[in-house]
Amino acid sequence: MNADHPSFVPGRRSRTAASVAIASLALLAIVVMANHLAATRKVWRVDLAAGDRPPLSPLTVQMLSALTNDVKVTVLFRARPGLFPHVDALLREYRSRSPRISVQTIDPEANPGLATLKKLEYKLGAKAGELVVFEANGRTQVVTDGELSIYNDGDVRARMEGQDTEIRRSAFTGEQRFTSAVAALMDATEVRAAYLTGHGEHALDSEDAQMGHAEFGRLLTGEKNLRLEKLNLATNDLPAETRLLVIAGPMAPFLPAELSRIEVYLRRGGRLLVTLNPYAVGTKTGLEDLLARWSIACPPMFAGEGDRDLVRTGLDVISLAQSFGSHPLMTPIRRDEGFLYFPMPRVVSPMPPGSLPAEAPKADVLVYTSERGLTRSSFRNGNAAFELGRDRKDFPVPIVVAAERGGVSGVAAGRGATRLIVVGDSVLFGNQTLAQGSNRDFASLCVAWLLDRPQSLAIGPKPLREWRLNLSESTLSRLRWILLAGLPGSVLLLGVIVWARRRS
Repeated sequence: MNADHPSFVPGRRSRTAASVAIASLALLAIVVMANHLAATRKVWRVDLAAGDRPPLSPLTVQMLSALTNDVKVTVLFRARPGLFPHVDALLREYRSRSPRISVQTIDPEANPGLATLKKLEYKLGAKAGELVVFEANGRTQVVTDGELSIYNDGDVRARMEGQDTEIRRSAFTGEQRFTSAVAALMDATEVRAAYLTGHGEHALDSEDAQMGHAEFGRLLTGEKNLRLEKLNLATNDLPAETRLLVIAGPMAPFLPAELSRIEVYLRRGGRLLVTLNPYAVGTKTGLEDLLARWSIACPPMFAGEGDRDLVRTGLDVISLAQSFGSHPLMTPIRRDEGFLYFPMPRVVSPMPPGSLPAEAPKADVLVYTSERGLTRSSFRNGNAAFELGRDRKDFPVPIVVAAERGGVSGVAAGRGATRLIVVGDSVLFGNQTLAQGSNRDFASLCVAWLLDRPQSLAIGPKPLREWRLNLSESTLSRLRWILLAGLPGSVLLLGVIVWARRRS
């Protein structure tokens, strides 16, 4: 009786063919997506050295062994290749050396709500980037991602020359920064900074979008954990323990006694951040002559931009990565292809060669306009205009300069080294403008370079090793055809063979 019935279930052949077709289409979709990733990302990087790092320095081991207070570490990093594996592995070493260290890792992409709450809890601001927060005894120390790397000089030079080159990390400074942060928490003394007042400077307690500096103040006290005090030099001396002096956009002239106190502070190894007020370009404050003795010129003129794609209002400047100087301070922003937005920048430049004695500080330009930059020195009727015979155009105009005496540019400097940064636009650090582009990162990096913590001087950066697979266009083309045609075609062919065999 069984011979009178078919040996197959009705519709089985159709279902088998449909299953093969669906499986083939699914495989094709996966291969296409993988091929898209391969075609759009030509450099693949794998952290093979994560488990082969140099041991902790004796200074770090000694400090961790001597800890008597609990230190809570909060890591706000995206869990992806790059810095995170090095940060994670190093903190595991710290935790294994001391039970006093506890670590919480939060991925801002996977858990944005918790990451934002933590930033607000530590008064970092919701716009703060990737960072590591150390907390003990009610105090905090913050290390940002831009402070954790040393970059390949050859890649930096190639990018500055216009080549499409990725800037690779050559060394990891995590142990320097982390040990310094923990040591600072254990030290009862606070890092003190003075914010100058009395000359119409931007107000630290003002929330005004353009001229207020409340957000910048929060960066100094939160992210940089400074004890920030307002200071009037007309009636007070600079405290001897002041590590940083901030002069943010003065509008009125300084008294001779005030300038003398600033000079003394710099000569004993002080750190100074000056931002020039665009509304005081025609006012001689006295800072101009003082800064000139420290290799920085502040002429009474604005910097402009001839490239209309790099402006919004006509008086502003958008400085892209190719307009950054070679100073190591700018490398993190250049590597991330960031940009800086200056609403009304003034010209700031190194003093001309030969105009200063040999022992004068070395000045480096941090930021320029594009090569189509120009100067404006005519201020009639409240407008800044180009004046023939006096102004120049079609050249990169410097607008931020750093100077240093007694140290090596970009390298840790002791207390005897003097460091200055002069920014040609104080509105750059205004509440609203600070959130534009990479302005906040730039402010953080400036303060980090000026404050260069002394605890980390005995710990050297750790070299990074990377293995890279670089694929040429011809190789990528062959792989594309293999992935798009070869593999799916093989699956389809196999499906046809199976279908034909079963049908026969």
